[in-house]
Amino acid sequence: MGGFDYLRLIAAILVVAHHARVLNGWPPLVLGQGLDLGALGVGVFFVISGYLVSASLERSPRIGVFLAKRALRVFPGLLAALLVTAFVLGPLVTSLDPLDYLSDADVYGYVLRTMTLYAVAYDLPGVFLNAPVAGVVNGSLWTLRLEFTAYLALAVLGAARRATPGVLASLALVAAAGSIALHAAGLDARGALFRIAYLAGVNGFLFLAGAALQACRIRPPLWTTLTAMIFLVTPAWFLGLPLIVLRLGLLDAPRPPVDLSYGLYIYSFPLQQWLAQEHQLTLATSLAVTLPFALASWMLVEKPALRLKTRLAPRASPPVPLSPAAALSD
Repeated sequence: MGGFDYLRLIAAILVVAHHARVLNGWPPLVLGQGLDLGALGVGVFFVISGYLVSASLERSPRIGVFLAKRALRVFPGLLAALLVTAFVLGPLVTSLDPLDYLSDADVYGYVLRTMTLYAVAYDLPGVFLNAPVAGVVNGSLWTLRLEFTAYLALAVLGAARRATPGVLASLALVAAAGSIALHAAGLDARGALFRIAYLAGVNGFLFLAGAALQACRIRPPLWTTLTAMIFLVTPAWFLGLPLIVLRLGLLDAPRPPVDLSYGLYIYSFPLQQWLAQEHQLTLATSLAVTLPFALASWMLVEKPALRLKTRLAPRASPPVPLSPAAALSD
C-alpha cells in the first residue's frame, strides 16, 4: 500500500498550495465546479483515512484499543504544533509586548481549547493582525474535529457490530444525498450553518466511502477509475474521488522513509500566515519553511508516538514491518 504514503504527501502539498493563494488574498484555484486545491487535498485525506482506519478496526476489534491508537496518531503531534505556535511563533510575531502576550490567558486557552478538537481557538493575542486574512492562526484545524468524529462514529458501529459493508455503503449514500441536496438548495444564500453541514456531508461521505471500499475488498478496475474522473468537473466531484484515490493508493510503490503529511498539514497555515504578513508567501517559500517542522514533527513526536501503539495490543509473533501509511492506520 505504498501508494497511500505518496498520496497523503500530495494531499498535504495541495492544501499548502491552496493556502499559498488564499492567504495572500487571492481567489482559490478552481479545478471544477466547487472543487479547489484545498477541497481536493482534504478529500483525499478523508478517503485514505476511511480506508485505512476501517482496516485498523478489523485488526483491533477492542474499541478502547482502537480509540487509543487514533488518539496517539492525532494528539501528540497536535499538542507539539500548538505549543510551538503559541509559545515560539506567537511571541515573535505578536504586535503586543512579548511579556504582555505571554501573560494573556488567551494564549494558554488557545492550546487547551484546541486540544479538545471541539472548541478550537483560531486566534492569539495580537498575532497576524496585519495579514491579508487577519487574525486567523491555524485555519486548517477544523478538519481534525470532523476526522475524530468519524473515528468515534466508526467505533460506535464497531461496538454495535454494524461496521459491515452494507451499513457503511448505506451511510455513505445518505451522506452523499444530503450533500447534493444542500448544494442544490444554494449554499451561498443559506449561510454558514448550511456550509458547515455541506462540508461535513461531503467529507463524511468520503470517509465512509473509503471505509466501505475497504470492507468490500474492492480493487477498482481501470475503466471505473477513468469514469470516476468525469465527476471531478461537476458539482458532485466528491462522488468519483474514492475510486480514484483507492486505485492510486493500492499501487505497489517503495516505502518512503518518513511521513511528512501530518506535519505539513498542522504547521503550514501559521507559518504561511507569517510569510503572508511579511509579503513573502509563495508555494516555494511555504514548503521551504514548513518541511523542516514537518520532519521534526515526524522524527521527534509522531514516530515515537506510533511506537506506543504496539504496547496496546501485544502480538504473539513479531509484527511484519508496515509502511508509514499502514502504521498510521493500525
